[in-house]
Amino acid sequence: MMAKAMETDQFMKHVVTTINRQLKLWNDGYEISLLQDLLGQNFYKIVVKIEDKVFQINLQCTDVEHLQAKWPYALDQHIWRRLANKGLVIETSNGNYLKYCAI
Repeated sequence: MMAKAMETDQFMKHVVTTINRQLKLWNDGYEISLLQDLLGQNFYKIVVKIEDKVFQINLQCTDVEHLQAKWPYALDQHIWRRLANKGLVIETSNGNYLKYCAI
């Protein structure tokens, strides 16, 4: 499985890239940023912007490692749910990605 074979940083970048692709399908104006290990705090920060709205979540590296080991879409699911809790609207999609994430 790709999730278990990749280094955590690499896997996190892959997941954020996949989320970015989905966001762009909904609206090309979405921007997503991944910031890593700011000031040695061992966390990731994900920032999603669309127009004047900003959605930001922080994830501890240990939580990311746990989710990565749990099942291939656990990290994706966690991020989508946290973004939705912050107010990001999850739109309908024609593909299977969000179904795999159980969103």
